[in-house]
Amino acid sequence: MRLISWNIDSLNAALTSDSNRAVLSRDVIDTIIEMDADAIALQETKLPANGPSKKHIKHLAEYFKGYSYVWRSSQQPARKSYAGTMFLYKDKYSPKVFYPDIQVPDTMDLEGRIITLDFGEFYL
Repeated sequence: MRLISWNIDSLNAALTSDSNRAVLSRDVIDTIIEMDADAIALQETKLPANGPSKKHIKHLAEYFKGYSYVWRSSQQPARKSYAGTMFLYKDKYSPKVFYPDIQVPDTMDLEGRIITLDFGEFYL
């Protein structure tokens, strides 16, 4: 199984902006797709609290054909559109998804930093 992890520093910008940085991020996305990963972990997605918008969903479907995804976004009182994580995994898998809190200080559990996928033989 091939796993890739990337601190994208704004999936939001990568999918919706035409800045130089967003274009570079899309080049990295293209490279990741070429690597045919079974699961892709993204950190610092910076998506809204309610998750991907219709525009994000459209772009995710275009870039990641054959993948399902789950996300966790920052929730108030943590900062808005801060941190956040996403897993994309090939449609042939159906992991159990957990959103654990680890009882850390302040608002860290609300920043959307942890998702756990249970693939049966291992946790990611």
